[in-house]
Amino acid sequence: MSYLIFSAIAAIFIILILLQINKRNGRKLLNTIRANWGKPKTGYFHFERIEKFFEFVPDRSFHQLSDQTIFDIDFYNIFTFIDRTTSKVGQQYLFKKLMSPSNAIEELKRFDATVNFFTANEALREEIQIELTKLGHSDAYSLSSLFRNKLMVNPPRYGLLIIRVFLLIALLALSLKFPVLLICALSLVVINTIQHYWNKNNIFQFSRSLPQLNVLMTIAKIIHKKDAFLKDASVEKSELELRKLRYPMALLRLGNNGGAIDDLSGIFSYFIELINGAFLIEIFTIHHVTKVLEKNKEHILSLFNYIGNIDTAIAVASLRHGVKNVCTPNFTDEKKELFVQNIYHPLIANCATNNLSINGKSILITGSNMSGKTTFLRTLIINSILAQSIYTCFADKFTTPLLKQFSSIRIDDNLMEAKSYFLEEVTIVSSLINEVSSPDQNIFFLDEVFKGTNTVERIASAKAILSYLNRHNNMVIVSTHDVELADMLRDEYDLYHFTETIQQDQLHFDHKLKAGPLKTRNAIKILELSDFPADIIDEANNISGKRSQ
Repeated sequence: MSYLIFSAIAAIFIILILLQINKRNGRKLLNTIRANWGKPKTGYFHFERIEKFFEFVPDRSFHQLSDQTIFDIDFYNIFTFIDRTTSKVGQQYLFKKLMSPSNAIEELKRFDATVNFFTANEALREEIQIELTKLGHSDAYSLSSLFRNKLMVNPPRYGLLIIRVFLLIALLALSLKFPVLLICALSLVVINTIQHYWNKNNIFQFSRSLPQLNVLMTIAKIIHKKDAFLKDASVEKSELELRKLRYPMALLRLGNNGGAIDDLSGIFSYFIELINGAFLIEIFTIHHVTKVLEKNKEHILSLFNYIGNIDTAIAVASLRHGVKNVCTPNFTDEKKELFVQNIYHPLIANCATNNLSINGKSILITGSNMSGKTTFLRTLIINSILAQSIYTCFADKFTTPLLKQFSSIRIDDNLMEAKSYFLEEVTIVSSLINEVSSPDQNIFFLDEVFKGTNTVERIASAKAILSYLNRHNNMVIVSTHDVELADMLRDEYDLYHFTETIQQDQLHFDHKLKAGPLKTRNAIKILELSDFPADIIDEANNISGKRSQ
């Protein structure tokens, strides 16, 4: 009797200790969540895994960023700064969202409402973030693999496997009376076991995704019940439909404990593995599971999108909290108008802000190197993309129609394909030209059109191309050193410029956009400040003076 009392006290003591540890871990996790609020993530970003959801479920409903635009805007650095997600599902969802600017205004507004909901309900948001950490393991990246076109290749002659298993059962039963048949049964066991281990390749691809699917289903169910605002009829339906997978998934996990086993569990594991191999249980189970998965991809996607959208909305709430000046965009009808106030580049510390108003004409920007032209182009296109993806802009005001964004800003010689700079530029600009007659409104960003060729042909070609891109309601933002283009395009483009000043023999850039053509020239003065020989400076001034007359 005393032994039972002692055991009960010990059990209660252990339970209390475990509860205390769990409570302490919960407090630690909550403190970590609070400490990270409003801050960018640190650590390594596994982009090969992060982009898998976008790869398997691309969104072509409106627009996808081109490889060139991704390169031009340093997309991966932008993503790294914006990403404040808690789960791997949310991280993959955010990546896809940023890669696919939307024209669905109501959907964007619903997303903004979700962001505001989590901003206003801090305690609930923290509860949900704690749940989302359960999908924070790297294995959760593998959930996206369930959206591939073909989940599994069945073993050859699958129907014969069923016959072999029935034959094995019959031989084992008959061997009780005719022991000689046991040899035939053992032969089948060997053949089936070989088939079983061949199928391990199919099992392996699900060894991470199926347990995480179970976690996804559980978390979606928990979050769905947290608040009426988070209710979604499709989530409840999808969770109900996917319940049929729980038992087969549990069966697949039996005997697959990763090899970290003690003697007792090892014996059990080997026994389960023997049964699995002899009777091909894993093969039949995975065949059944994949058939169910194939039929229910839309339900898995529904839960994935539900969790991804919530996590991304929380991440954007964190982003807005951690950045001083952000705004939500104001979308207008299709017309050649765009207005921005105090816009800035999110990755540049203490970045100069700028204003721009487009009204009926496109924009041509002149200025020297380092004055801010290219950065301003990147600033505009980044904010245009963010407006139509996460409904957030780094500006005081951002008024715009719904646009497709295209760019030709950063171009390199393609040595691997033996393309010169000029040919590479021709290819990229050609892709922009192909978009001019599309039914949607475009905005094109170009930096130094055709700088890879001679001056006469560069200016002539640039003028013709910029006029062509400016057709319909398309908007063009272009920077150039060729001031001759300003006169040629005066009727189609408003002129702006960046400039620098010489202050106490030092070059000073204010990086502020100014209306009108560039009137100052400081290039030769900069050569002089850089201690070039006087002969060079004098000759340059003489030539410049003659050409300007």
